[in-house]
Amino acid sequence: MKKITNNYFLKFRNIVERSMSDSSQFDDCLKDMINASFDDHNKVYVYTDTSHNMEVLKLDEYTKDFQKRRRNEIPNLKEHQPSAVDAVCVNKDNEWFLIEFKNQKLDSAVSESAKKMLSSVWLIAYLYSTLSEQISDEKDILKFARENITFITVVNSEKNEDFEETIGATWEKDGSFYTPQKFLQYKRYYFKDVYVLTEKGLRFFIESFE
Repeated sequence: MKKITNNYFLKFRNIVERSMSDSSQFDDCLKDMINASFDDHNKVYVYTDTSHNMEVLKLDEYTKDFQKRRRNEIPNLKEHQPSAVDAVCVNKDNEWFLIEFKNQKLDSAVSESAKKMLSSVWLIAYLYSTLSEQISDEKDILKFARENITFITVVNSEKNEDFEETIGATWEKDGSFYTPQKFLQYKRYYFKDVYVLTEKGLRFFIESFE
């Protein structure tokens, strides 16, 4: 399994661990791509390639700890609990990738993923600010997101055979990615890029990640 050893990712790991009420529960957040892709409802993994696997932080797990710790501090927390993506990884150039796995048809997957986009960015910014840390020299988190954060939805290829050529193994071709119409409004406005991959495309993402 590929380990992420750059200082940006290690700092984020440390911040998440320090932010938890019980650091022993941090292991629930430290996952790999395969485990992060687990579909709790259907009890299946969206991604299963053991030969191309990589460690990630499952930010979605942190929200459980967040709710428990903040329930008496933030009014109506149950109604406003932040949702977060399944996996976060950061490369050596401080490029962030927020990854959401969806065991669904593309249209449904896009609609569901949109709910977690800005909430995930807010949660990351919150984690840094509560510990008086900076994500970068850039103070404006939305400007940072436009320049450094990419949001990826990974869908099951078997459930999206009609779209598979469109989504495609883009890493094998020209490096371009498929951005659904509904995601275009977020691209270069809230995020550097927003696109969809199948689990096959994710394999090439992991292979080229540094």
